[in-house]
Amino acid sequence: MHAVRIRRKLESETLHLPELKPLIGKAVEIIVLEEATPGITPGTGDWDAAIKAVHELEDYDYEAFRKQRDYDLRHAQDHLP
Repeated sequence: MHAVRIRRKLESETLHLPELKPLIGKAVEIIVLEEATPGITPGTGDWDAAIKAVHELEDYDYEAFRKQRDYDLRHAQDHLP
């Protein structure tokens, strides 16, 4: 079985889907699902809660974070093509 996922904003009820050309003449099942809207919309963050959470941080090891970030960056470069 061959599956093709196409994500588009529908602009009309008439579709032009060149990605389906290899399937012309074959029996297929077409399912259309509306994508769920994301739970977070840019520009709608609760910044007061974020600032409060930052102020409530205790015993956060900033040096450990820096070391982990440096380690991750160093090893990520090893895997680049």
